[in-house]
Amino acid sequence: MYNHFFGFKERPFKLVPNPDYLFLSKSHEEALAHLRYAVSDGEGFVEIIGEIGTGKTMLCRTFLESLDADTESAYIFNPRMDAVDLLKAINDEFGIPKDHHSTKSLIDALNAFLIEKKAMGQKVILLIDEAQNLSTEVLEQIRLLSNLETTKDKLLQIILVGQPELGEMLDSYELRQLGQRISLSCRLHPLTYPETKEYIAHRIHVAAGKSAAVFSKSAIRRIYKFSRGIPRLINMACDRSLLTAFGRHRLKVSGPIARSAILELASRGDINRKFLTGNVKKLYAVSALCAVFLIGLLYHLDVWQIMIKGPSTDGIPTSVIEMKTDPSGPSAPVDFSKPLLMPEIENPVDSSGEFEQTPVRAGRVAEPAPEIKNTAQSIAFQQLLTAGSTVFSKKASFESLLKTWGIAHNLQQDLNEISDDPAFFSLAAQQNGLVVTPVEGNLERIVQLNIPVILKFRHPSGAGPVYLTVIKVTSDAMVFSCDEASATIAVPYARVMENWSGSGFVFWKNFYNYQGTIPLDAPGESVITLKLHLRDIGYQHIEISGTYDLATQMAIKAIQARHGIPIDGYVGPLTKIVLYNEKHSLAIPHLWEQMKIPDEVTGMEITQTGPERVMPNPESPDN
Repeated sequence: MYNHFFGFKERPFKLVPNPDYLFLSKSHEEALAHLRYAVSDGEGFVEIIGEIGTGKTMLCRTFLESLDADTESAYIFNPRMDAVDLLKAINDEFGIPKDHHSTKSLIDALNAFLIEKKAMGQKVILLIDEAQNLSTEVLEQIRLLSNLETTKDKLLQIILVGQPELGEMLDSYELRQLGQRISLSCRLHPLTYPETKEYIAHRIHVAAGKSAAVFSKSAIRRIYKFSRGIPRLINMACDRSLLTAFGRHRLKVSGPIARSAILELASRGDINRKFLTGNVKKLYAVSALCAVFLIGLLYHLDVWQIMIKGPSTDGIPTSVIEMKTDPSGPSAPVDFSKPLLMPEIENPVDSSGEFEQTPVRAGRVAEPAPEIKNTAQSIAFQQLLTAGSTVFSKKASFESLLKTWGIAHNLQQDLNEISDDPAFFSLAAQQNGLVVTPVEGNLERIVQLNIPVILKFRHPSGAGPVYLTVIKVTSDAMVFSCDEASATIAVPYARVMENWSGSGFVFWKNFYNYQGTIPLDAPGESVITLKLHLRDIGYQHIEISGTYDLATQMAIKAIQARHGIPIDGYVGPLTKIVLYNEKHSLAIPHLWEQMKIPDEVTGMEITQTGPERVMPNPESPDN
């Protein structure tokens, strides 16, 4: 998508082990030297250990491609198999006939092949990648293969490449015979910060055919901090940063752009788990200290009895929830003089003296200010969740949401028999003229969509889930509807995140009946309607036709960028939501008040999607 924009012949940070992009850090250079020495000196067993994503497979491919014509090699990259299947795979790699099925016949055929190659003066190498997946039985079979030798030389050189678990297996008592035969061992380490800079520059140079300073120093610092020098994570962060910069029409990846891209990556559960695995003990220690501190604080504030007392007989202790009869919003008005999304402050001048503009970040909810960390308020939210499994069902939360739209609910009784959340909310929405779009794991995006949403929470005791309707937001809290009397509770974002399951459901009206995803599978009528819609909100240069042209695509990308949703130029559910939000004559309930501001580029008024969120300036030197 962005290759032409940056002048690349191909994406420089693809997650494929292309030897053309090999960057030799100090540890990678040592490992490659060990492999070449093993081949030249005829060492029997070689062990290469490296963490996930450190470039083991890339190193293997580069090493195998560098072998001369006098060396035969077999590369096993998926070793999850038993001993017989492994022998069959090895023989197949060497081109040995497949008419052998027993272990003995397979080994005899392999031995005959090795002797033939030895007589021809050739060397034979077996390289097994992801070797930590081998069972003890299979590793023992591999040890027996090393017995294939003459009185002077080994007939087969075996290289085992794997994660640190492989080293632990080879050090075990059960595999001590194999462990003692490892003659060379090398470990791959993550890149240092200087190596990370060189790594990024190297891949850019290969992809562009020339050196190009695409990443600023502050962007590289952020990428290194995120990746900890692991090449795979560096690739992911750089690729996403380039895509974000392309969406903003910037030819250089600045620190804020890299930060925005990284925050989107870091919200993914698998990456979060990778970060946590190396710090479990530290996490437990910090959690224990926090628990001791919290207990002391609660005791000092004389609210311990409230917490252990549990919910009142009426379900929710109204003494700790501020009740409101006005459904229009929270107890305090939304104050847009304070940022809805807290910007991360950083020095605008890096060590090179380079000035860097820092826009508002679209990733992490603001840490609540000390004055809103109200203990009674937090207890009230816990009590609300405790009572929630019986009080706040999917049906009750959806009825609260319909009130924000001014819709008299029309829910059929048989809906209660549907346990699947998406199916329930989809049918409920259809019955009441709405469309539902699931949202996962990104609270910022939910806030930016600016329409009421149902969030799914975990019950404190592990009982059934709790569904709460967000009807307003302030700069530091979300406001939930509590009951049919329009009672509300404002909960700091940090408290919301503690119990949120990560799932939510946004409900919206398809006022103009857009069909499908424009332009992938939408009829021409939807394209014409879209263009009329764009003209109506200020894009007067759009030509009315059934063709989804470049001008329309750029207008959509500008709107997507302004609202902090993925910038891809396609009109899917999220883009339809923000397009309707920009049409102020439509009757849409909002979480916070929208404002019209003049666009510095076009001069037309645009909808501000959050305090200080602006479109990139095409005249900027970074574009």
